[in-house]
Amino acid sequence: ICLVITYLVFVLAERIDRILGQTGRSILTRLLGVILAALAVQFVADGIKALMAA
Repeated sequence: ICLVITYLVFVLAERIDRILGQTGRSILTRLLGVILAALAVQFVADGIKALMAA
């Protein structure tokens, strides 16, 4: 199912881009950046915990 969703996003990317517009793209970019930063912090924290436990 993930492959189908990915395919649809790629096929419909131009239409999605037009719907979002510049403001929507900016908001989405910032939101995804925050999510990526949170994942990075979590990975670092998990790595430090693993090092301390070893």
